[in-house]
Amino acid sequence: MKLFELNLEQSKLMMIQFSPKTADPKIHGHGSDFQLSIPLIGTPFIQINNQDRKFQERWWCITSPDEKHYHYSNEAGSRLLLINLKKSFLERVLAERLERTVERLEFSPWVEGSAEGFKKMVTRMMKHTLDSSLHLEELQEFEYELASLLFSHTRGTHSNDWIMEASYTDHPSLRKAMDYIHDDFSNELDLDTLSNASGISKYYLIRLFREYVGQTPSQYIADYRLRHAEQLLRKTSCEVTDIAFEVGFGSLNTFERLFKKKYGMTASEFRKRV
Repeated sequence: MKLFELNLEQSKLMMIQFSPKTADPKIHGHGSDFQLSIPLIGTPFIQINNQDRKFQERWWCITSPDEKHYHYSNEAGSRLLLINLKKSFLERVLAERLERTVERLEFSPWVEGSAEGFKKMVTRMMKHTLDSSLHLEELQEFEYELASLLFSHTRGTHSNDWIMEASYTDHPSLRKAMDYIHDDFSNELDLDTLSNASGISKYYLIRLFREYVGQTPSQYIADYRLRHAEQLLRKTSCEVTDIAFEVGFGSLNTFERLFKKKYGMTASEFRKRV
């Protein structure tokens, strides 16, 4: 039984509950997707290429595109987190990191180690989708982070190259992106625009923001807009709705949600206190 399913541009997230002695409807593959199978509750099993294997503690697995498999449970029942990532997307992320074409992409099918990073990312995404809508750039950032986490936690054809720095990207490129945000924050901004402005790939852009700023680009943009909204609330008598759109938010609900998260009160309450 599917407890949760979210289809994104380059990925799909699913949480599956297996009752005792139940299984996937049939043996299947995933076309052009790699699939991560991460146990959450119980001890599920998987059959890959007619071979059965039990998920041991702290083990999870990756099935390759079109690799035939199915999951099933024993008497205790189980729950699985399934993450599909398109092969073409993973190849593109890897190519951006290495700055060269990727000729072959394969992963070791079994991974021993914590999958907490994946669990936390998917939980965060599930909560966001339940609470509010997400902007395109936030979804793109999430998928890039997901791909990066996969490459960092697995062995495969990428391993030796991934752990080495492909190129040195320093502050000037980050500064170009930040200057662009500061100059144009009230207009619509996305990763493609910032990537072009800074002259680096979207993957490197996210990485630089994470490393030097401690936020993703979209988080930084939202925070910068909120700081300007705070000043307008203090110094003008403009309506809250007008301020929200003036600083670049496309939705009043998004502005109100983020403002309350940052300041602990609504914009209207904030204005009454200053």
